[in-house]
Amino acid sequence: LIINGISLGAVYALIAVGFAIVFSVLKFSNFAHGGMISACAYIAFFFQRNFETPPPLWITIAFTGVAGMVIALLVDTLGYRRIRAKHSPPLFYFLSSVTFAIFIEQYLTVFYGKNMYGFPPIFEQTTFNVAGITLSTLDMVILAVAVALLIALVLIINRTKLGLAIRTVAIDSRASRLMGINSAVVITFTFVLAGLLAGVSGVLLGIKYSVYPTLGPSMMVKGFIASVIGGLGSLAGAIAAAVLLGLVEMILTYFLGSSITPALLFGIMLLFLFVRPQGIAGKFTQDKA
Repeated sequence: LIINGISLGAVYALIAVGFAIVFSVLKFSNFAHGGMISACAYIAFFFQRNFETPPPLWITIAFTGVAGMVIALLVDTLGYRRIRAKHSPPLFYFLSSVTFAIFIEQYLTVFYGKNMYGFPPIFEQTTFNVAGITLSTLDMVILAVAVALLIALVLIINRTKLGLAIRTVAIDSRASRLMGINSAVVITFTFVLAGLLAGVSGVLLGIKYSVYPTLGPSMMVKGFIASVIGGLGSLAGAIAAAVLLGLVEMILTYFLGSSITPALLFGIMLLFLFVRPQGIAGKFTQDKA
């Protein structure tokens, strides 16, 4: 249960980080991220199905990751860029993100229906024993891919000049522009990173579950919970909270069943916000005149 929970939490971490990285820079909740995950899951499904001999997993992930970047750029260009240019209130971002989330979901429903598509097999899914513990190759592959991508993302954010620019814009976009940072490029790169995470999340979720229009939005709820518990805008907090969420969900599902677990997860989020509203790694700040 612990190992499977960590594997599930790692996927939630990809979703939560994609959600948190946009919030940290633009200070709004990008609910269109869930629709992007669903779109990427379908792209990966049809890409994989077009080959008689399935390509390796890394090729599917790379292709879908690039597709996720393109979708993210389209969403930013059509949904948010004009809002930024006019310095509109944050409510406009929220409405635009929800609209795009619904549009993508309805588009997929109209063209592909509400049927669930089983992902074509990419590798042999078996189980093996380590020290008396039965492990699944599927869960281990998902865990390895998610952890590798999260490590790469953390290194980009903390060890590169572009990552430093992202952190600077997240702290104060106006001051960063005065210091010579091109905030438009930083915001575009932020959406590219979020699109990459959506693409990889779509592949992993499609393999683990099935492909259907509401796949992304349903999993986006878990990423949102992890992002809130971790502290909105905090990448480290989102990762930690996502892993804890995966563990708790797996244990609750095993002992109490899948029907009551979602309600309990929301109850845990409300209780956590009551005790520590800023989240695990979040901090309340106050502007000084």
